[in-house]
Amino acid sequence: MQRNILQLSRLARTQTAQPVPRVFWTATRTCPLRVPIASTSVATCSPVRMASSTNQPSTIRFSEGEETEQVATGLNSLRQRGWQLDQDGMGVTKTFYFKAYLKAVSFVNVIAAESAAKKHHPTITLRFGSVDVHWTTHNPRGLSQKDVTLAEHCENGADLIGAVKQGEGQKCY
Repeated sequence: MQRNILQLSRLARTQTAQPVPRVFWTATRTCPLRVPIASTSVATCSPVRMASSTNQPSTIRFSEGEETEQVATGLNSLRQRGWQLDQDGMGVTKTFYFKAYLKAVSFVNVIAAESAAKKHHPTITLRFGSVDVHWTTHNPRGLSQKDVTLAEHCENGADLIGAVKQGEGQKCY
């Protein structure tokens, strides 16, 4: 047994390492579902802005079959707490800031647990001191009550974990 381990060790040192293909997930504007992209090196990603205060859509696109007044009321409440419509007017997005990386990870876990229970999943970008959350309904496309309800859950989770204002979060130096 000892001899086999030594032989494997020598073999590993003499062979040159080949790059291991990695798969990265991305979303495009025309297809918000994540699509795998194969790469042999680590990707350097910059976040995709899903909404900006200067480029707000003129209309909200609700999911088919939704009670638009109820969803619009929930959306107005979310907007007062910093949520914005995405570029297409079919979802809501917000960035949450935390003083510690593990708090940001805990926040993602809170979202993941509830979204798994409700079978409705967001697009989440985790950074060193912040988390971007984007809720939209894919089938039927548009903004739905599920998006509003789970965005409110994010607000409650962020309060529980200790989200801070922009600029007060942990920075990577």
